[in-house]
Amino acid sequence: MAAYRIVCTTLKNVLEHRHIVEVGTGFDPKKATRQWTVEDVRGAIVVGDVFYTQDGAGNQAEVSRYDCPCGYKTIRSAADATAANNLDNLHQCDWS
Repeated sequence: MAAYRIVCTTLKNVLEHRHIVEVGTGFDPKKATRQWTVEDVRGAIVVGDVFYTQDGAGNQAEVSRYDCPCGYKTIRSAADATAANNLDNLHQCDWS
């Protein structure tokens, strides 16, 4: 079992609205070192790996599998007292 910090996301219009389709993990919040598809993250969570986000103050939010009502199978961060560690608020991944 491993733990991965998600530092960026890639959003695309899928089905009815925008969804996270990829994430980047790493220790530096400004630069991901590994690219994951949402399907890969969901599969890793099933086998026991942990994914989380973290804001500048160190507050962490665990990421879990989520089945959107529109039918898309995605991920989401746990609700907590700060929006800074929300998956939707992370910067866009840049794989160039």
